[in-house]
Amino acid sequence: MDTMSERAIGECIAEVRAACRRPIDEAALARLFDWLRPNFKEILDRPEGRAHWTDHGQHMRDNGRHLGALADFFGYQADTDIVGTEQLMQAFGMVEAACRVGAPGERQAGDRPVAVESR
Repeated sequence: MDTMSERAIGECIAEVRAACRRPIDEAALARLFDWLRPNFKEILDRPEGRAHWTDHGQHMRDNGRHLGALADFFGYQADTDIVGTEQLMQAFGMVEAACRVGAPGERQAGDRPVAVESR
């Protein structure tokens, strides 16, 4: 059975894909969510995680939708057929700045995943 964090990640990825009209580089998307996975686990795989998802899941899915739409916009702006790492990270920077759903030990602003840096 999937953990609450894996279920949430799956739902958020589905929202990213639904909102992005261009194909997304699957490796870039996987790296981004691999980097985010510890936050999802910290927030959702604790005893009160299910209640947190009930209260904040829609906001987290909305963030996925915004991420996908912005990544699509940045792909359009860059005139690229496939949304890649650069577009995902540009979009993530905007969504992260507006995110009001945080883990108890939130990351510091500017902490970026090494594996997801622009090529």
